[in-house]
Amino acid sequence: MGCKDILSVPLVLISTIFTHTNNNNNNNDNDGKCELIGTFSLMTQAILGLLCLSSLLIKRSYEYPVRRTWPVWIFDVSKQLIGALGVHIFNVILSMVKTAPDLVLKKIGNNNDDNDDDTQDPCDWYFLNIVLDCTIGVYILYLVFKAVNRVCKQYFHLTQIESGEYGPNPHKPSTKAFVKQLAVYFTSLMITKFLLYGLVECFEKQLLWITSHILLVWLNEYPDEFEIFIVMFIVPIIMNCLQLILIDNFIRNQLWINVNKRVIVEFPNFGDETASVQQREIDQARQELESGSKFIDDHINRDNAPIGNTQHNNYGSYNEV
Repeated sequence: MGCKDILSVPLVLISTIFTHTNNNNNNNDNDGKCELIGTFSLMTQAILGLLCLSSLLIKRSYEYPVRRTWPVWIFDVSKQLIGALGVHIFNVILSMVKTAPDLVLKKIGNNNDDNDDDTQDPCDWYFLNIVLDCTIGVYILYLVFKAVNRVCKQYFHLTQIESGEYGPNPHKPSTKAFVKQLAVYFTSLMITKFLLYGLVECFEKQLLWITSHILLVWLNEYPDEFEIFIVMFIVPIIMNCLQLILIDNFIRNQLWINVNKRVIVEFPNFGDETASVQQREIDQARQELESGSKFIDDHINRDNAPIGNTQHNNYGSYNEV
């Protein structure tokens, strides 16, 4: 493959997308195949996004006794939404490119006729990507996210990247801190996605065979719209809601998660106390946790100069609705 062929790949991918979009109008070569781009598919995906977002709203309502302020919550959720958009575009393009290799290779001068017809349904690829992203992908993302944060602090000496901390005022969080944290999160997400892509490439035939012949085989007798509804609505709404909730747990401010747990355990009658007593108990739990965190950090970094500001900042007000 020469330089011209390499440079033509992006244009080929774009043309592939539009070819898939107009398949129903221009030809009947893909009869029985699932279309990832089209009016029905896009409407399904839009509704899916709104329903998944509602799961985070419900999760916020259960934060007790300290609840994130709306500005902080919006910043936390925005990181996930922007990341999810990037991953979704990656999944759709990958699904179409992987299921239309003949078209791509033909246009760049390397036609290949060895593809298995059973792996040509984009919904199989999309379903496989969703399942991987929302299961082992979450755990891999957690590990990568921690590693990227550590590298940014220790080697690049970046500040304001402690996830979920946007400055001392929870009602006016720092946009600069948000942008930095978004960059760290999005980078971690893309690294995770490429790791999962490598996993799929290594076990491509086995995973797709399981997907098309076992998990989704029962959909073959139904119309394409029903397959799209199941693969791009029912399954993703369950998997993505779980994924969003799990990721939210480790990208939000960890101090206040622990404060909530400590208050509930140490003060079982918290709900019956007066507002002033409740606030004092929250402050006490927070101070104990911060003291313990500082003690550990001092021992870990006693031979090193401190990197940035590691103090936890307020990010939510008590019982805010």
